[in-house]
Amino acid sequence: MSDDRLVEYEITDGAAILRLNRPEKKNALSEALVVELADAVEAAEEADGVRAVVITGNGDAFSSGYDLSESGGTNEEGVPTVEDGLERQQRILPLFTTIHELTVPVIAAVNGAALAGGSDLALTCDLTIGSDRATFGYPGVRMGGLSLSLIYPFVIGIKHARELMYTGKTIDAEEAERIGMVNRTVPHDELMDEALAEVEAIKKTPGATVQITKHMLNDVVETQGYRPAVRNSGYLATLSHQTGPGRKFFEIREEEGVGAAIKWMNETEKP
Repeated sequence: MSDDRLVEYEITDGAAILRLNRPEKKNALSEALVVELADAVEAAEEADGVRAVVITGNGDAFSSGYDLSESGGTNEEGVPTVEDGLERQQRILPLFTTIHELTVPVIAAVNGAALAGGSDLALTCDLTIGSDRATFGYPGVRMGGLSLSLIYPFVIGIKHARELMYTGKTIDAEEAERIGMVNRTVPHDELMDEALAEVEAIKKTPGATVQITKHMLNDVVETQGYRPAVRNSGYLATLSHQTGPGRKFFEIREEEGVGAAIKWMNETEKP
């Protein structure tokens, strides 16, 4: 497999294994990676004999979140305009819809940090298995950012969602399992074996039954408001960049770089 691919793809024993391949960037979700991943997920669904998709990351992270180096704006300050944000949203959100609606289960094998959009990706999958090195959270709220794909309350419940999304805390794998963010946590070296064992278990159920069951379970969360919550979250995330702290983050990023902006985000109190 060519090293220049942003998503490595292989099929083995009924599993399509997709590996996010930007390890030098902690598998940050660039727009190119998002498009390539969506295409790979759809290709896996159409491949003969595939009963489940497994998504994991190369390197020491699952995904650090959306690539902040390319989310700037068209104005002089580098702050995304509402129009910039809406266009970006339309390019990114289809990935989550694709995973949600896929006719085969998608399993996240979380090998390290799954933050912000990376945690959205991990939780949107049907099953989430965490390495004992995994971490989860949405630190971007500290710069005024909002979840682009509001999955937390549908997975971990409103109380835990409030705590993580009010504070931007990052939690470890043990805590993630305790609050229901992951199905289970396993030793790091056993992560892929555990994910593939889950595929083997799925293969014992007829494919049509799994497909129908997935759609039935999707209907449950959709009855609870999942679709409008995700759609409106995307709109509000776009508007959040127009707040004072949101603009400040992008101004620092433009003048001093992403690292300086993230340091300001995590180390300063905001009004």
